[in-house]
Amino acid sequence: MATRRPQTWQVAAAGSLWMLSLCVESASAQRKENARVMGLVELYGLSASIVHGDEDQLAANLLLEFLRPNLRELKTVPAKGSKNRDDDVVLYLGSFDKNLPAAKAFKSFGYSLNWDALSEGSFLLKTFRKGGKTTIFVAGKDRQGTLYAAQELKNYYLRTDMGRVLLNELSISERAQLKYRWFRLTDRDTESRVKRAIADTAPAGSSGQPSDPAQLKAVVDYLSTLRLNGLLLRSFPGVGSTGVAAVQDLCAYAAERAVRILPRIGLNGCDGPHSDGDRTLNLDSWAKAHRDLCAVGRNGSIRDGMLCPEKPENRQRYREGLQWLFQTARVGGVSIELEPFFVCYSEDCKKARLAMGGADPDYSKDLARFVGFLAEEILKLDPSAWVAYLSGTGFDYESIQASAARALPPGQRAAFPPEFVHRIPESAVAEWELAPMLKSGVWPSPFRAPGKHGLGVLQWGGSAAKEIYWKRTESITHHAIASNLEGLVISGGGRSDNPFSELNDLVFAELAFNPAVNFDELFRFKVSRLYGGEEAARRLSKILALLEDEKGMLVANYDEALRLARQAAEVSERSGKERWAQLVELIQSLKR
Repeated sequence: MATRRPQTWQVAAAGSLWMLSLCVESASAQRKENARVMGLVELYGLSASIVHGDEDQLAANLLLEFLRPNLRELKTVPAKGSKNRDDDVVLYLGSFDKNLPAAKAFKSFGYSLNWDALSEGSFLLKTFRKGGKTTIFVAGKDRQGTLYAAQELKNYYLRTDMGRVLLNELSISERAQLKYRWFRLTDRDTESRVKRAIADTAPAGSSGQPSDPAQLKAVVDYLSTLRLNGLLLRSFPGVGSTGVAAVQDLCAYAAERAVRILPRIGLNGCDGPHSDGDRTLNLDSWAKAHRDLCAVGRNGSIRDGMLCPEKPENRQRYREGLQWLFQTARVGGVSIELEPFFVCYSEDCKKARLAMGGADPDYSKDLARFVGFLAEEILKLDPSAWVAYLSGTGFDYESIQASAARALPPGQRAAFPPEFVHRIPESAVAEWELAPMLKSGVWPSPFRAPGKHGLGVLQWGGSAAKEIYWKRTESITHHAIASNLEGLVISGGGRSDNPFSELNDLVFAELAFNPAVNFDELFRFKVSRLYGGEEAARRLSKILALLEDEKGMLVANYDEALRLARQAAEVSERSGKERWAQLVELIQSLKR
C-alpha cells in the first residue's frame, strides 16, 4: 500500500468542510472497516476534472461517460501542460511518469509509492479529502495498470443513486502477481456467455445478435474488466468469415484494452494462420493441395490435413503466415498447440529425431523441433511477442512418466527433467497441465516447472457448467509462483446463462492477479453487484463453500446448498434475482 511520509498533514475532523459528505457510516465506524476500502461518501462540488496522461484517453472516457450524467461540470484535461487544478473534485488518471501533475500532487499529500517494486499492470486507487477539496488518484504503473484502476473504480467503488454519485473511500495499491493471465476461447457458447456478463457495460454495437468480430470485441471487454491479458483463439482470425480489416480492427481494439490476441497455431489447418483475402496462407487449403507434404502415420499412411514439421516447403509456408500475422494483423503472440502425442513418421522426421538423441519420447522431440522453429521465426518478427506452447503434460515426475509410457518401450523411462524444454528458445513459455496434478494429489508439487518460463493450464472449462472451482483455483494459485509458474490459462465453455461459469471466471481472474485476495472484500464489493447486495453475497460465499473443497464437488451438501440458495434469493435485491433463480435451477440439476 502507499506509505505515508513523516511530517505530513493530519486528516481533518469529521465536521470539516469536505466536499464529500458521509452517506452511510460515521467516521468512527469507518475505522473498523477494511483499511483498503471504507464507507460510502457522496461526491459533489462546483467544479470537477479528470487530469489524464496522453496514453490514458480510453480510461478517462470510461470514467467521464459514467460520471457525467450526474456530475455535469466534469471535464477531461490532458496532463501535459496542465497547471495545478483547484477544482472541488480532481481525478488524477495515469502513471506518474506520464502524468507529472499526478506525481506532484501525490507527493504534496506526503505520500510515496515505490513503483519500481511493482509489476506490469499494478495500480493505485487512493482518495484524499483536505481543505474542502477531494482528490482521487487512479494510477497505474503503466497504461495497463491505469486502465485496470479506472475499471475497478467504475465497476465496484462508484455508484449512482437518484442523481447522486457515491464513492468508497479507498487506499488500495494492487500488485499484479502473475504476468500471464489468459483465457482460451473454446466455443461459441462462451462468446454468448461473456457477452451476457458484460451486458450492462458493453460498448455500443455489441448487443443483440452481433457479427463474429463484435462478439469477440465483447469477449475482449469482458477479459479487460477481469484484468485478464491474453485471449487464445482457435481458427484465427475468428469464427466464420471476417476479412483482413476486421482482424486488424479486433487486434487494435484488444491492444488498447490491454488484452493480447494470441492465435493458436498447430500442424493441422484449422489451428494454423490463415487470411480470407489470400488463401495461400490458409494451412487447411495448403494441406489439401499438397498431400505429399502431410504428416505420416506409424503405418506409413498419410495423415490428411496435418503437415509434416520437417518439410522445407511447409516451413516456408509458416514463415509467410507468421509474417502476415505480425505485420498485417499485429497479434500479441501465439500459443503453439500440437495434437496430443503427435509423432510424424516421415523419413525427414525420423532422421531428425535420430540426430537429436536423448531420452525424450518421440512426440516430445517433434514438439521441440516444431516449437523451436516457430519461436525463432516469431521472435525475429516481434521480439516482444508472447510465444507459448502446450507441453501436453504436468511437470512432476509421475506425470512425465505416465505420458511417456504409451510411447516408450516397456521399462524405459523418459528423461526427467524433460529435455525438450532446453531445445526451445528460453524466452518461450511452456504451458503445463495442472488439473491432473491436482486430481492425483501431487499438487502442490515438490518439483518446480523446468525451464525459464512457464504457466499452468486449467482444463476446467468443459465441465464448468456443472462444477464450481473456487477452492481448487485457490489451491493452484497459492503455489503457482513457488512452482516456477508465471501465469495461468483457463478454458472457456458452458452455457450462456450458467452462474458457475461466471463465478469461475471471476474467482480465477482475482486469484491470478493476486493469489492472496481478500475473499470477504471480493464478495462484499464485487460479487454483491451481481447477486443483489452484500447480505446476498455473504450467503453465496457460504453456499459455494458447501458445494466444493480442494478435492472437488461435495455431493452430500447439495440439499443444504439448495435450501440456503432459496433463502438467499428472498433477501436479494432486484438486481440479483435472475442470477439467484439460475443458481437454484443449477443446484437442482446437480441433484438430478
